[in-house]
Amino acid sequence: MKSFQRIEQTALQLFAERGYDHTSTALIAREAGVSEPLIFKYFQSKDKLFESIIKDGYKRIVEANRGMLTEPDASALVLKVIDLPYKLVREERAFWTLQDKAFDKEVVQKHFQKFMLPVYALLNKAFVDMGYSQPDLATYHLTLLVQALWRQLLHEEDDEMLNRLNAYLKRMYTNPALTELHQ
Repeated sequence: MKSFQRIEQTALQLFAERGYDHTSTALIAREAGVSEPLIFKYFQSKDKLFESIIKDGYKRIVEANRGMLTEPDASALVLKVIDLPYKLVREERAFWTLQDKAFDKEVVQKHFQKFMLPVYALLNKAFVDMGYSQPDLATYHLTLLVQALWRQLLHEEDDEMLNRLNAYLKRMYTNPALTELHQ
C-alpha cells in the first residue's frame, strides 16, 4: 500500500475510533509509519486530510453501489432504499462511524447531502408512481428514517430487533393497504 493510501486508511480508522478532535496528525503519522511532514505534503492540513477521506469514502460507496437504485419498479426501489443503510454499514463500517461522530461538521453535511440528493428524487418518483397523495412527505419521512437507521446500526447490538425493523419498514412502505396511512 502506498504511503498516501496508508495515511488515509489510518486516519479513517483513528477518526472513526477517537473522533476528529482527538486525533492529531502526529498520531496518524506514527500509526501509519510515516513522517508528519509527509501528511502535510500530501494533504496540506488535517482539515484537508479529513475532507479527502470523506470525499474518497463517498466515491468508493457510489462506485460499489453503482446501478443499485436504477430500479424501474417503484416498490422494489423503495425496498432497496430501506436495505441501503444495512448494506452500507456492513461494507464501510469505519466510514459510517466517522460520519456519525463528525456529522455536525460542514464538510460531512455537504457530502452527505450530495450523496442523498439523487435518492430523494428517485424516492419521490417512486412514491408518486405508487399513488401516494403526499410523495414529498413520504420521501422526507423515509430518508429521515434511513439516516437514523444507519446511525442506529452502528450502535445497536440487537440484530433481531434491527431485522424486524427492516421487515416492518418494508411492509409499511410497500403494502397497498398501509399506503392509505400516508395519504
